Amino acid sequence: MDAVERSAGRRGWVVLLYFYVAALVGLGFLVVGVTTFLFGAKNALVPQLGLPAYSYDTNLPTEEENRAAREWAIDDRRNGGFDSMLSGVILVGVGTPVLVWHLKRARRVGETAEHPTPSDR
Repeated sequence: MDAVERSAGRRGWVVLLYFYVAALVGLGFLVVGVTTFLFGAKNALVPQLGLPAYSYDTNLPTEEENRAAREWAIDDRRNGGFDSMLSGVILVGVGTPVLVWHLKRARRVGETAEHPTPSDR
């Protein structure tokens, strides 16, 4: 095996490694996007769940002001939840095509590496 053949074989593995690493990055975007969407949905649909008392002032002079502060904190959390849901959809929208395209290319490159045509030799 001469140096040209060794270089071509090594280059094939580098290309294959690139496609699989890029697919892994796409998978990461997909997982983070789904997780972000789910936490955002929890905050948007049930914002009072797990709302800590320190997120709004409980030492206001009247009960009405305390209730208004709690409602403001709930509305703020709901809006943040919708924002997180949108961010999750964007991450899934970016990660899915990156994952699919690079994975398909990696499989195609892997098949040609395993079964070279006479012109590849």
